[in-house]
Amino acid sequence: MTTKYVLRYHEAPTPIRTLTTKFGGQPVWLEEPSWPLSRAYGTPMQFICQIALPAEFLAAEGARMVYLFVTDDYDHGYRASTFEPDGGENALILQPAGQWEGPTHPLRSGPTLYRRTWTGRDFDPDTGAGWDRTPGEWAVELQAGEDPAGGAWGDRDGDDPVAWRSYRDALAEDKIGGTPVPTINDPTFPDAEQWRLLLQLNTKENEIGDPFFLNFADDGVGYAFLSREGRRAQFFWSR
Repeated sequence: MTTKYVLRYHEAPTPIRTLTTKFGGQPVWLEEPSWPLSRAYGTPMQFICQIALPAEFLAAEGARMVYLFVTDDYDHGYRASTFEPDGGENALILQPAGQWEGPTHPLRSGPTLYRRTWTGRDFDPDTGAGWDRTPGEWAVELQAGEDPAGGAWGDRDGDDPVAWRSYRDALAEDKIGGTPVPTINDPTFPDAEQWRLLLQLNTKENEIGDPFFLNFADDGVGYAFLSREGRRAQFFWSR
């Protein structure tokens, strides 16, 4: 079994200014600001969240805080390759001990998470315009639990859809740690000897649904991995 912390979101009544796990708002930097820029547009990426690493993720000289950014190209029709780990359209900034290899700017505030509400006004099929976007900020409650170990599906009958669904549902939450849930694109996860799942965002499968919008297609799951020594990270999403 693998330890996990299931995420439960609560709208923050006031801006969160501490080095704690949160989604949206503006990042609280441990060191100097290092806001990543989109490779395609040269503009600041959207701030998704900051993760205060649990004790079991901390290495002697590794990161203490991890900041996730993803390009939000709403105005360009969602054409950026945000799903690729090396596409230049997502970034995990580690502080201290690590640095994203792409361009950054020393911004303290920039684009952030928002709710998305359909209005239908002035709809543009090329850009997807027609949605109201309201920025927000969410604190999280961490609920400790355990996941089946990676590869445990091999102990089940592959022709039994009930067994498959049961295994998948056990892994599907938004969470820190645990075992990544498999998706139909069958993504290649990093070597578990050198990497561990840091964050999983499955916006389509939560019991209560996420309060914010992430463009991981209609059925995507986002995965952030942190190296065992705490100095490297990668993010991608898969359908």
